[in-house]
Amino acid sequence: MSGTGTAAGTRPGLWLLVRTLRSYPKNAAIAITGALVWMGAVVALPYVTKTIIDLSIVGGRRDLMAALIALLIGIGLVQALGMGVRRYFGFRLSYRAEADLRDRMFGHIQRLAFSFHDVTPTGQLMARSSSDLSQIRLILMMLPIVIANIAMFFTVIVVLVLIDPVLGLVASLTAPALVLNANTLARRIIRLSFSVQQKLADLAEVVEQSVAGIEIVKAYGQESREERRLNEAALAIYEDTIQIARYRSRFAPLFELIPSFGTVAVLWVGGIRVIDGALSPGEFVAFTQYLAVLVLPLMITGWFFANLPRATASATRIESLLSTDPVIEDPPEPVALPIGPGEIRFEGVRFSYPEGGPVLEGVDLVIPGGSAVALVGATGSGKTTIANLVPRFYDVDEGSVTLDGVDVRNLRLDDLRSEVAFVFQETFLFSSTIGENIRVGDPEADDRRVRSAARLAQAHEFICSMADGYDTVVGERGATLSGGQRQRIALARSVLRDPRILILDDATSSVDAVIESEIQESLRRVMAGRTTLIIAHRTSTLALADLVVFVEAGRIAGVGTHEELLSTVPRYGEVLAQDEDHATGGVA
Repeated sequence: MSGTGTAAGTRPGLWLLVRTLRSYPKNAAIAITGALVWMGAVVALPYVTKTIIDLSIVGGRRDLMAALIALLIGIGLVQALGMGVRRYFGFRLSYRAEADLRDRMFGHIQRLAFSFHDVTPTGQLMARSSSDLSQIRLILMMLPIVIANIAMFFTVIVVLVLIDPVLGLVASLTAPALVLNANTLARRIIRLSFSVQQKLADLAEVVEQSVAGIEIVKAYGQESREERRLNEAALAIYEDTIQIARYRSRFAPLFELIPSFGTVAVLWVGGIRVIDGALSPGEFVAFTQYLAVLVLPLMITGWFFANLPRATASATRIESLLSTDPVIEDPPEPVALPIGPGEIRFEGVRFSYPEGGPVLEGVDLVIPGGSAVALVGATGSGKTTIANLVPRFYDVDEGSVTLDGVDVRNLRLDDLRSEVAFVFQETFLFSSTIGENIRVGDPEADDRRVRSAARLAQAHEFICSMADGYDTVVGERGATLSGGQRQRIALARSVLRDPRILILDDATSSVDAVIESEIQESLRRVMAGRTTLIIAHRTSTLALADLVVFVEAGRIAGVGTHEELLSTVPRYGEVLAQDEDHATGGVA
């Protein structure tokens, strides 16, 4: 992001903090009011103490003692009430803001196009929803008390000047020094704060990849390598945080030392003025009490401004994510999708991925409604891209993709994608029950429909054989199930959606020939009456297709039956042979 690590680079983050605060005016107002009430009570206590000393003790007005002591107790109760209100509503504001920002981020991430997720590591997104949000929460939590502390500082200075202008002037000299110290510290650590938050995201990325790929890590004995990667990422964070600690160790003590110098000066000058009779004993005690009550607030305020750069860096990273254009959105005036057989047309389609060359060039293709068409081609030929353009995972650069005569860009995304179901090569199952995994196709489906979909996908029998049936909780990514079982649950999920278009992305590649035969029988039942796109690598898969489309270097190089293409397009046979050889590991 432009300007990262500079004052200009923090402005988006500062504005996010301001907007977030404005989103909760009631909680913010009550928290700040409670803090100011607490501040008022703290400021009042030394003045009442001064009055007790000068009037009741030195002045001999014993009749006022009880009333003044009662007033002290009352002020103490008000102080406690203000603190309780400030803490409750301050915590409520900060946690509510954290939860809402997390919801906004998650919702926005869901809307971002595949092109964003293609280049953004999961760990980076996880860091924004954890460590970055935590920094914002801490700053918002402390903001009401810091506002009260700043108000207290200036109020106390005014009170001190009113009591004794000379001594008040001496005490006020600490203010410019504290502001200069806070500003210098912020300028020194702001770049490092950005760096720390980015490196925390890098660390989260390492952890996420290592855990998600634990099978590969163990299978190839790469545990030590992953430990080194984690250590390097953690060491990078350590180096920056230690540098920040050095700056803080140099400047943070000044937040205590400067008020201490102010106290020494007040005691010196004030003692002389008491001896000279220019200041009463009660006023002198009040002065020392005022300086004492300022020490902790000044320390808290110093902590706040020392940590504000890091929170601002975090807010800037979150704002950068929230301001990322979703790219693929609903059209301003969407068109209703008419009832139809599911005919798909590609007309003059040209497509390229960001920062890459053309993947598809001049693709013209008609897929009749209700037919099953296999897309065959070498790796990188563009066959998967063709399938991904149908549900608008990406938008074409030129040309159009239509469903039953309507350009998919003119349809609401929900309307379009409710008519398209994917069965991916790598079947993903959530760490939930089998029933809930099938319901991903339609969250509102009742048990009868779920079981009906499972029967059609030939999954009902093996599900019922499990101890908990449809309530069986599968491991992460469905690791407790076999490849064939995962594929059939994925098929049941697609059937439950009752789509117009079914896309099978090499859905039987991860199972053996026996299981493949069983799944293909399930596929035939699921495909009946639907338009089906089959991304195929195995010759056996082509038995499911009515028509085969051969894709070569982003263009349609041939259309026909398997036998027709074998006899008319030599390259088609070569690609199939290569795919078969790859699928069997080169074993004849």
